Amino acid sequence: MALKGSNFKIYSASAGSGKTYALTKEYLKLLLAHDFPLKFRQILAITFTNKAVNEMKTRILDNLQGFGADPVPKKQESLFHELCQELTLSAEQLQTRSKLILKRILHNYSFFEISTIDKFNHKIIKTFARDLHLSQNFEVELDLDLLLEEAVGRLLERAGNDEELTEVLITFSLEKIDDDKSWDITRDLIEMGKLLFQENHAEHVEPLKSKSIGDFQDIQKNMSLQMQKIGSSIKMDAEKALLEIESQGFDFADFPRQTLPNHFIKLKEGEVQPDKLYANKLEQNLTESNILKASDKRDVSSLAGTLLHLYLKIKELVYQHAYLKNVYGNIVPMTVLNEIAKEIKNIELDKDIIPISSLNAILSKEIKDQPVPFIYERMGEKYRHYFIDEFQDTSKMQWDNLVPLIGNALESENERNEQGSLFLVGDVKQAIYRWRGGKAEQFLDLMNGKSHPFVVEPNIHSLGINWRSRDEIVGFNNAFFTTVSPVLENEDYKKLFLKDSHQKTNNNPGGFVQLTFLDKDSEEKEQVHCDLVLETIQQILYEKYVYADICILVRDNKNGMLLANFLAKNNIPIISSDALLLAHNDKVAFLIAILRICENTNDREAAFQILMYLSKGEKDIHGFISEHMDQMERFLALEYGFAISKWKGQSVFTLLEKAIAQFNLTEGSIAHITFLMDEVLDVEKREGPSVHAFLNYWEIKKSTLSIAAPDDVNAVRIMTVHKAKGLEFPFVIFPFATSSLKKPSSKLWVPATEKEKDLGLDAFLVNTKKNMLEYNPIAAAIYSDEEQKSVLDAMNVLYVALTRPVIGLFIFTEKGKDAIRIEEAQTYSDLFQEYLKSKGLYQEERHTYSFGSFPKNLDSQLQPEADENHITYITRPKGDTGFTISTKSGRLWDDERIEAIEMGNVIHFALSQIKYTDDVPQVIENLQLDGYFSKDAAKDMEEKLLEVVHHPQLKDFFKENQQVLNEQEILTSTGISLRPDRIMISEKQATILDYKTGKPSPSHKEQVMQYADVLKEMDYEIKHVIIVYIDQKIEPVFV
Repeated sequence: MALKGSNFKIYSASAGSGKTYALTKEYLKLLLAHDFPLKFRQILAITFTNKAVNEMKTRILDNLQGFGADPVPKKQESLFHELCQELTLSAEQLQTRSKLILKRILHNYSFFEISTIDKFNHKIIKTFARDLHLSQNFEVELDLDLLLEEAVGRLLERAGNDEELTEVLITFSLEKIDDDKSWDITRDLIEMGKLLFQENHAEHVEPLKSKSIGDFQDIQKNMSLQMQKIGSSIKMDAEKALLEIESQGFDFADFPRQTLPNHFIKLKEGEVQPDKLYANKLEQNLTESNILKASDKRDVSSLAGTLLHLYLKIKELVYQHAYLKNVYGNIVPMTVLNEIAKEIKNIELDKDIIPISSLNAILSKEIKDQPVPFIYERMGEKYRHYFIDEFQDTSKMQWDNLVPLIGNALESENERNEQGSLFLVGDVKQAIYRWRGGKAEQFLDLMNGKSHPFVVEPNIHSLGINWRSRDEIVGFNNAFFTTVSPVLENEDYKKLFLKDSHQKTNNNPGGFVQLTFLDKDSEEKEQVHCDLVLETIQQILYEKYVYADICILVRDNKNGMLLANFLAKNNIPIISSDALLLAHNDKVAFLIAILRICENTNDREAAFQILMYLSKGEKDIHGFISEHMDQMERFLALEYGFAISKWKGQSVFTLLEKAIAQFNLTEGSIAHITFLMDEVLDVEKREGPSVHAFLNYWEIKKSTLSIAAPDDVNAVRIMTVHKAKGLEFPFVIFPFATSSLKKPSSKLWVPATEKEKDLGLDAFLVNTKKNMLEYNPIAAAIYSDEEQKSVLDAMNVLYVALTRPVIGLFIFTEKGKDAIRIEEAQTYSDLFQEYLKSKGLYQEERHTYSFGSFPKNLDSQLQPEADENHITYITRPKGDTGFTISTKSGRLWDDERIEAIEMGNVIHFALSQIKYTDDVPQVIENLQLDGYFSKDAAKDMEEKLLEVVHHPQLKDFFKENQQVLNEQEILTSTGISLRPDRIMISEKQATILDYKTGKPSPSHKEQVMQYADVLKEMDYEIKHVIIVYIDQKIEPVFV
């Protein structure tokens, strides 16, 4: 029996409805409701990005600080009075509690748990690391692409050694060549490997891990045999159809264009591609017995009936063959999926890492079923109150992992007889991360009462007022999404836009929406979109707004790059993901080319890039490049003092520091260089300092490495709709609003039917095609469901795009199909056109439709000047030979005596690292790298050490035929600790060597004899006791 209670609340928060405000208010109510200042330690708030975490933390702390002030600042005044009223507290009580709680939070900040879901999962797994046989120091690997690239690289390295694997990979390459595709299978393996990290595929991928390469090869053989049998059956039935035509006295010429007999002839000759067989009306004509030429009035009902039977039978076989061929194309990549998984596991163990995508799976598999009190006990925390933001983006596994913890809080009471609580906030209309595992249906099922994870039933609230946009924009979106909602066949999806998308306005009059249609037959559509965007920007600026008020939203990065290049050429300042990429900065590209030329001086592409950068100001660029192309080392050394041969072998960071200084790259804005050098340091920590390792990393990551977008730059922003989610802008321009509504996932899993049960797999991975509607009823249902989900995704993306603006919205689309119903719409263009038709506004010859009037900026300001106060990049000056690291204070001063003492200590330390003569070069190299002495001093140091180990009286003591103990601590029977410099043991004989600098002293002899006495007590026979005095000469003294 379900309990009714207010401790489980669900808020459906449409765009701009004050979701963060509602979350903050509920959180503060919990904190301030009781005189218990440590309440925050019982609250866990979860959201999905670090930015959202920081925003919520900042809001809570700012409000607590404001509530504790006297008087309360205007910004917090409204919420302060609301809380006083709802909590029945006086202003003084609320102020006192706010001050105390803020103090406790700041003093116990690590218990202020507002975090991402991944950070919370990481915390739990850290707690159970020992139980899971994980290292306590494991790190979470965020870069899954890099991990996958390395795993596939390792797999391909096994080719040639592993015969079974080699055979599979060669077969796959040959099949690709047969299909007129590239023989290179690397990308295919990487795409297949991504399934290992995607929760949507987890339940199907897991069983495959138990399959060997041999198992998959057996499946392939069986599948190939089945396809051959089907092919033979198709040919036989096609032959029957042709014989039936002839036996009933008809010629092939009796049929219009001989289409019907030709259909069976194609099948007889081996054609089995559905697209080449069923793009006609043959089935309808056979059903209607309308198969002869119009002038031929003979009765063909008998023939048509027989041929229809054979036609349908063959059609079923053709699609069965197409299904198996579709599956067969994915079998080889699936064959190596387990091998990729093994390589990933090896990398995890080698590097002590866990992919971030594995956190949910580890929790689900290993921890979720533990008793909840035990989990809390191990964590040292017990959460009684849960807040989950953006619930529509929560994956099934994430939710399933949280349900036991939340259920324990909701369904139990603490010592004060208080129940726990759950506060969910989300909006299914903004669920645009299904490809990342987000499952909006969970939120829908909770809202519709189809899911009951707890005995407590939720109270459902709707935040119905749009506080963001002006009235005209809210009105347009209300009308538009209500009108086009029938495009969604699923009733639950349809209701979202039919009912839940209707928002109340904030009585904020004004706003402007402009809808522009391009001719769909226009040859230069991209150019027209770009021109319209530029005109709109100029129109907005004319009304005294600034660049920073404008955001251009695009569906994909391709259009973003196109617009960025176009606007940059027209001197419009922009911030875009493309402009922020490190690889697109000319200084960064130059530095990468320097690394490439250092690794391979014959790299002509790198030489060209370097010379192109250095040719600025040259009149004859072609001549300049031609002159120096084949003499790069000499040119760089003479003209810029950058000697490649001298710097080869140095770390990437050192090499780039030198290049930055020598080529004067620190002038102007250097944000891209700073980010590059940060990235270099990170890679050196993980992979080491080699140029080759960094260049490999760069090739994989160059398309994604970018600087953080600055917040205060006066520039037009260009971003994808996905990145704009949660943001707002005064003006939004949405060009290229022509996307298809149906973009299903590229691959789907289809359960095996009775016909495929003998193949050895429970489910098959197939490439998503419309042909799936004909494969079998299960495949058809899966395809239809996926198609509907893709339409919902497309509608959600459109909803997010159209609800970002505050003042003005500009949409550029194309004319859609003529005379269709909304249910038949295939693109955004169709939706916009049908909306206008439903309102009686559409006119064929008209291109632009406006709603509202364009508002003037009453608070107009001049365009702010760009900030030229760049933070300079600090590096070594030109000609600096490098830093010498001093690790001892004595070496900081110009004192010859102290210098001599320090050098003596270094020699003493170096000798403690040497066991045998051959150790000297390595010890010298290690000490130089650690900063004990400079490269110039290394030779002198090596000579001094060789003098010791090669000394005629000492060289036998550095041979490898004895046990050597350097700096070995000895604890005497009286409790005194001794540490001789060197002891050599051969059987039961011991030789003691002690190094001294300075003049001989009687105390030296006393010290070594003490060592000898202790060794005698340990039953060693003392063979030699030697004091080695190290000065200008090496003087051994045998005691």
